[in-house]
Amino acid sequence: MICLLNSGVVKAQIIPDSTLPVNSSITIDSDISIIKGGTRAGSNLLHSFDQFSIPTGKTVYFNNAGDIQNIISRVTGKSISNIDGLLRANGAANLFLLNPNGIIFGSNASLNIGGSFLASTASSLKFANGTEFSTTETQTTPLLTVSAPIGLNLKSNSGEIRVQGSGHTLGISSLFSPISGAGASNNGLRVLPQKTLALIGGKIALEGGNLTAPGGRVELGSVDNGIVTLNPITSGWVFGYEGLQNFQNIELSKQALVDTSGFGNSAIQLVGKQISFTEGSVALIQNQGAQAGSGINIQASNLLQLNGTSPDGTIPSGIEVETLGGSAGDVVVSTKYLSFEDGGAINSKTFTEANASNILLNASESIEVKGFSIIKPTASIASGVGSYTFSTGTSGKIVINTSQFTALDGGTITSGTFSTGTGGDLIISADRSVELSGFNPIFSSPAQASVVAYGSGNSGDLKITSPQVRLYNTGIIASYTFSSGNSGKVTIEASNFVNVTTPTKLEALSYNSMSGIGSYAVSPPPSIQQVLGLSSEVSGAAGSIEIKTGQFSLSNGSVTVSNLGTGSAGNIDIDANIVSLKNNSSISAATALADGGNIFIRANYVQLLDSIISASASNSQAAYHLLGIEFPYSLAPTGTGNGGNVNINTTFLTGSGNSSIKANAFEGRGGNIRINARGLFLSADSFFSATSQLGVDGTVDNNGFYYHPSDLKAVPVIVTETPNIVSGCAAQSGTGSDMLIVASNSPPPKFDEHLDSQPIWQKNSISSKSDELSSKLQLSTIKETTEIVEAQSWVIDSRGNVELVAIAPNQATPDSFFSTIPCTSVDSVAEFSHPSNIVKR
Repeated sequence: MICLLNSGVVKAQIIPDSTLPVNSSITIDSDISIIKGGTRAGSNLLHSFDQFSIPTGKTVYFNNAGDIQNIISRVTGKSISNIDGLLRANGAANLFLLNPNGIIFGSNASLNIGGSFLASTASSLKFANGTEFSTTETQTTPLLTVSAPIGLNLKSNSGEIRVQGSGHTLGISSLFSPISGAGASNNGLRVLPQKTLALIGGKIALEGGNLTAPGGRVELGSVDNGIVTLNPITSGWVFGYEGLQNFQNIELSKQALVDTSGFGNSAIQLVGKQISFTEGSVALIQNQGAQAGSGINIQASNLLQLNGTSPDGTIPSGIEVETLGGSAGDVVVSTKYLSFEDGGAINSKTFTEANASNILLNASESIEVKGFSIIKPTASIASGVGSYTFSTGTSGKIVINTSQFTALDGGTITSGTFSTGTGGDLIISADRSVELSGFNPIFSSPAQASVVAYGSGNSGDLKITSPQVRLYNTGIIASYTFSSGNSGKVTIEASNFVNVTTPTKLEALSYNSMSGIGSYAVSPPPSIQQVLGLSSEVSGAAGSIEIKTGQFSLSNGSVTVSNLGTGSAGNIDIDANIVSLKNNSSISAATALADGGNIFIRANYVQLLDSIISASASNSQAAYHLLGIEFPYSLAPTGTGNGGNVNINTTFLTGSGNSSIKANAFEGRGGNIRINARGLFLSADSFFSATSQLGVDGTVDNNGFYYHPSDLKAVPVIVTETPNIVSGCAAQSGTGSDMLIVASNSPPPKFDEHLDSQPIWQKNSISSKSDELSSKLQLSTIKETTEIVEAQSWVIDSRGNVELVAIAPNQATPDSFFSTIPCTSVDSVAEFSHPSNIVKR
């Protein structure tokens, strides 16, 4: 039989079959079809139909006895059930409808029952005593022995379940307001408070349909083949999918709504293969009572997709959990692939003293957070995940476990506090990689993972663990405070590398932003202050940053702890094999008024090229630039705090291309710079600085060999010796050519004598004061001087020693010091004086 819901005329009937000991009977009273009879088995009442459909505007009334607990109806014919009217039953009975051919609920379908409602395309319902109420095998003998229903048996050809409607009417007036209309919809399928509404079948599609169970449970299960268990609880049933391998899809579109908001143990569970929320469709729990909720559980064996917003742009497609009373329960997602796009989101919020829901995302393959949705010319919704507190309660944790995490084009993951409550932690663990890249070009907002304090509460901490972490094209990992709360600690552990890169200046942005890792205390722009009700005064402290990795590289990128208010900056602690900064990169701990933060770097190699390491205490323009904020030119340089300290422990440190390491202050004392390095090499335009404009200068200490061309007084010479060595190669022991350095008050050494156990350079511990002059060690040569040649590079010989060398054509570059140059035949090796002090510049 063909049923046409959208034609305005529905040719449908309720026709009982004759398969029960006591068959059903139908009485028509105007627009009401009254169903009597059926076979009673204990507290269960069984009905069996050849066809079961309800035309638009019609009512089907199960006239059951008041002591019946379960009304169980099956369809044994071959037609789909088209329901576009009212289903009604007496008392508190639960209503089951089984039709393996498929069930369609039209936009006018509704429920008026006292218990829970279960619609399924299962082929049979299993009972506790082993009996099955089957839609295909209709034996009558065992039916009188049925007890409590315990399971649904779905075959691979189970039909679809569709719920049609005009979509929800949820609204939100502002960022600080809960969603309006939660739990209040009378459109679509609705059960009484603290009851269960469940659809279990093959494919399930909500096309603008509403499912409402205030303070109760909504279950959507899309199963290809297997047994779904029913476990009775006070509010209905909890469904189990243990051991099932094959699922079908669940689609929510056209502002579809799954809503259990209200008073009670609210819960939502969706289980399928691919689950999608589009066009502003939402799974919503707004806990309006004191009892804690059970939260939202989504299991998608392949993909969970959250895409787009409502037509007005105010409601994102996805999951919303709000606390107006007690905790609403956690949001738990388990899938292979998780995708957020065009404003799709998962949000958790608390407006009371209760904690916001935790958000736990488990995606075995990947999580991608991409793009945004424009609400109006001045606002947009970013795709992503958010957990917030607007009261004294703590915002929930966001915990992400996946293989590959990617945030692109303005997508965000954020935990924040807007009031006195503490922000929740943000934890991202990825087995392969974490990447944040790109920005929203309309509103200049980057892809980011962040924890934020907008009020007096402290933000949570942020931790990322993955072998590879990439920040590209303004991608940001950061903690913030915009008020009196403190920003949290940022920790990154990447066994392979952390790479922070901004390719070029991005003209599309309203400010010169760069990719970076940071912890900031800063006053937001006036427009944001007005929207959030914030003061221009910032007193919270910036958090610390800790990075552990194999290779840490910055290219036009930054690592920053900065406080542009009255509070302190945190510390930066980097532990890596290689630390490389180039192309205007920075590692900075900056404050406006308080003491500057400290910087600790431990690495085998540290390289600076056109870059800076700075621990300063001054509201300098550079500090604002690092945050991408326009410097207020009316603000005169101030700062009573002391400069922070810079401590670097490394084998080799090089600085070139106008690079610098600073620990400066304005009124306070300059910080201290301490370098423990086997080799320290600075170009003529690179320098260290530990000064105070109005206070006492700090110190610069180096323990190790130091080379700075601007400090050289003695002229380097070439030593010629046979056998010859290619220029640019390390002189080896036994070649007959030695490079020796002695103090100016010492006699020349003997031919085969060295100053210490290192055969080439003498080690010094060097302390610098601003009023001291560099004392130079005089160079002594023992061979004939033939030519003056300036050294251009350095190499490491086979014994691990550093040697300064002249460049041989096509054999070395100024930055080739990490490679040993092969030697066959050469004319000369350059020798240099060794400055005993680093002069503070």
